[in-house]
Amino acid sequence: MRVREPWTWDYFFVPQNRPTPAGTGFGLFSPIHLGVLALLAAGIAALVITYRRASPEHRQTLRLRVGWTVLLLEVLRQLAYLVGGTYSPDILPLHVCGIATVCVFVDATRPNRWTGDFLYALGWWGALAADIFPDWATRPILNIFTWQSFAIHALIFGYVLMRLVGGDLVPDVRNLWRVAVMVVVFATIGHLANLAWGTNFWFLNTGAPGSPLEGIQALAGRLYVPVLILLLGLLWAALYLPWIVRARLTSGRRRPSLPAGPNRSARERA
Repeated sequence: MRVREPWTWDYFFVPQNRPTPAGTGFGLFSPIHLGVLALLAAGIAALVITYRRASPEHRQTLRLRVGWTVLLLEVLRQLAYLVGGTYSPDILPLHVCGIATVCVFVDATRPNRWTGDFLYALGWWGALAADIFPDWATRPILNIFTWQSFAIHALIFGYVLMRLVGGDLVPDVRNLWRVAVMVVVFATIGHLANLAWGTNFWFLNTGAPGSPLEGIQALAGRLYVPVLILLLGLLWAALYLPWIVRARLTSGRRRPSLPAGPNRSARERA
């Protein structure tokens, strides 16, 4: 009997909501997985370096290319399931990275305070975690949907990173309320979808296998969601603290010095 291996073309077009035989998955943190991560890291590094060195006009072109690419990758994925007759509720783009995909496209066409801070506060690390702890690790590596998943998450992460390194995305803690509003709205939609269809959007029901969420759920038990909310708040504090410090230091350097005079206090002169 022939042993099944990940390197097979037999399941190239098999959708992710359809089973493949045991032993055909590339495996979490396997040499194949690590090799893919290295390849994606090289591509992201090239994108970030190119963007940092680019002129404002070329930067706009790069943003639009990434924005259109992530949108088309998701649209083609949706169409593939529809045309193939394999569409199911879990294919709906209601996960965090599905929302981030739309945010990347909107932000690329018209940068704004809503999408920019959402991508910084939630989008980039969610996409990075998805590639590091893929819940599609049981799928064959020679599968078009496997590569679509790897590519779209890498592009979301790369988009945010290139804008941060390029200096034209400056997170502002005063925009965090906008992020919170978006999280509440879309997480609520995900929760309602989970109740209606038994899905697991935003991993509100079950942590992704092999990811830190699985360990958090094991420890938190029934308090899984409240603990997630608490941890998200702590993460936001850690993400925005450096920018708060940076803003204050920049403001202090720009403050004009007071002229010398008889009414100037000793503290001001110091």
